[in-house]
Order: sequence, then C-alpha cells, then structure tokens
Amino acid sequence: MFLIMRILRLLTGPIRPTRMIGPGLTFAGLLFLIGAAVTGQIDFTKFDRLAEMAAGLDGPGLPGAAIAPVRLDPNATRSSERIRIATFNIQRFGEKKSGDAEVMQNLARIISQFDLVAIQEVQSPQAMPVARLVDLLNRSGGRYDAAVSEPIGRTTYLEQYAMVWDVTRIAMLPDSAYVVRDDSDRMHRPPMVASFETRIPSAMGRRPFRFTIISAHTDPNQVSPSGKSNEMDVLDDVFLRVREYEYQMRGLVNTLMVGDLNVSTANLGELGQIPGMYSVVGTTPTNTLGTKTYDHILLDQTVTTEYTGVFGVVDYERDFGLSPAQASAISDHRPVWAEFFAHEMPPVATANRAAGSQAAAIR
Repeated sequence: MFLIMRILRLLTGPIRPTRMIGPGLTFAGLLFLIGAAVTGQIDFTKFDRLAEMAAGLDGPGLPGAAIAPVRLDPNATRSSERIRIATFNIQRFGEKKSGDAEVMQNLARIISQFDLVAIQEVQSPQAMPVARLVDLLNRSGGRYDAAVSEPIGRTTYLEQYAMVWDVTRIAMLPDSAYVVRDDSDRMHRPPMVASFETRIPSAMGRRPFRFTIISAHTDPNQVSPSGKSNEMDVLDDVFLRVREYEYQMRGLVNTLMVGDLNVSTANLGELGQIPGMYSVVGTTPTNTLGTKTYDHILLDQTVTTEYTGVFGVVDYERDFGLSPAQASAISDHRPVWAEFFAHEMPPVATANRAAGSQAAAIR
C-alpha cells in the first residue's frame, strides 16, 4: 500500500485562490504531486529531497521507522449514512514529536476515529511527520491519504497545513488543493483549501456530499477585536471568495472554515457576522486544559444542511484513557469534530440547527 502526499506551493497575490498544478512521480512507494512554480517550471530540486524522505521512512535507526502498528478501534461501527470531519492543531508536529512512538500511536488512534481531519501546526519542510502518521495508520490496517501545504509564514518560524482522510469513505477532488493567495500580507499564515466528496454508496440514489474545507491557523497576536489588524476580519473575505470560486469552478456550495482561530465564538469578528455562519462548538472549551475555546468548525447553516447537529471535542483522558502527561504530550489543543450526512440534502432558505445541536463524546 502506498501513501499519496501532495505538496502545495504557496504563490503570491490579493486574497484569492491560487491553483496547484504538477506532475506525479513515485519514490519508494510514495506518490508526490509537486506544485509548479508561477512560471510553470517544475522545481526539480524537490525530487531529490522527496526521494530521500521516501527512502528514509523505512530506514533503520531513523525516528519513526520502528514505531509498531497500533490496534485501531474499528471506529465503533462507522455509519454508512454519516461522516465525521475534524480539525486538530497538533502542537509543534515536527521531527521530535513524530519520532515519539507513544505519541504517534495515540495520534493514530485518535485520527482513525474520523473520516477527514484538517491538521494545523505541522513543522517539517518535507512533511515527514504527516508521512509517518499516515504510514502508521496504514500499517495498522487503515487506508489513509494526505495533502500537505508547503511551509507558510512571515518569519523563519514556518508551519504547514495538512489534511488526512480515509480513502474508503472520502475522496479529494482532482486539482482542488491550494493555499489562498495573499499579496497584501493580511495574514501571517494564509489558509489551505481542498475539496472532497464522500465515497459511500447511497441506497436511495442520492448524490455524495461534496464540500470544501478551508483550514486556518491565525496569529494569536493579530486577532484582538481592538487591534489595528484583526485576521478574523480577513477570514470573512476568504470564506466568501473561496465559496464563490469553488461554486464557479466545481459547482460546490458547501464550505467549512475550520482550524485554530485563537478566538472564542463571541470574538469571531466579521467572519462570525456572515449571514448563517455558525460555530458548531459554541462555547465548549477546546484547549487541553479545558479552559478556552480556540478551535472551530464554521459553516453556513442555511446552505450546509448536511450538518446533523452532532459535534464533539475529544477529551484525551475520558475518551482514550490517557494520563494528563500523555495528553499534554500530544497537544495543547483537543480535536473538534462535527457529523454530516454522507449524501446531499436539499438546501433550505432558513435553518436553525443550533437549537438541535448536541455534543457527543467519541464512543
């Protein structure tokens, strides 16, 4: 079995979507799609680095190479009618953390509970932590794939976004992954975007649920409501423009804004003022200490009627029996997830799904 990783090139421009293009090459069982430069020329220097990375996954003595497969909960009986989408800031997910067997095994157990996970705070130019995670999931009996952005940031401190999904239940739409263009430098880390559809057959002949994910990690120093620049007042533009772009390009209307936004629901700013915009998590704490709400899954409830009203915030100790020390070794954030019908539902003019929302623990 092989792992598919897509490395996205960050281009430059005002906030607007940028395409990812590139050829596929196979290295030691890994298929990489490399984003082409603005000129359309391929950066062949990346092929050597990716070849080394692919060979390194099985290399003796390397961090992560000897991590034993873990017993994956068969996700309790995954529904044939519903899917779970999660967002997860894996704090400083780099070489050191991805070489820790216990942390990686716990991450594999957590990720396997979901059909798609948007990950923030990956820290490795070659995306090795994500490669190791998906490799571990697949060696443990799963069938997962991943898309990873190039390192993003204004300073020498750079992060990557990643999306990991179960290929038996979710498919990424071809050429749909990109990083939002930000010529005006309005955000420290412009969001990553990708579009998906479910692969679960419908007995009723209904169409698969098709949706776009915008994954964001805001700068905590630039989200103050009283600040001179507030990234929350940029993300509304991102949401609306990406939704319009995806509708024009692929006919998609369901758009989710997910990620570590570093603000409570009350401080979503202009993003939260978009008509119909709704944070499924509400005021539920999402940090590991259980004191703050930083992470969100946002949707337009008048459009995305596939949201079932069921959401959850993973409690490492309650849901997985981990100690406080084991929990803090994973992240200072908890995964947030929401449940959606696996097939398209008819849109409604108005809806108030908040009234019917219910929190649920992973069982």
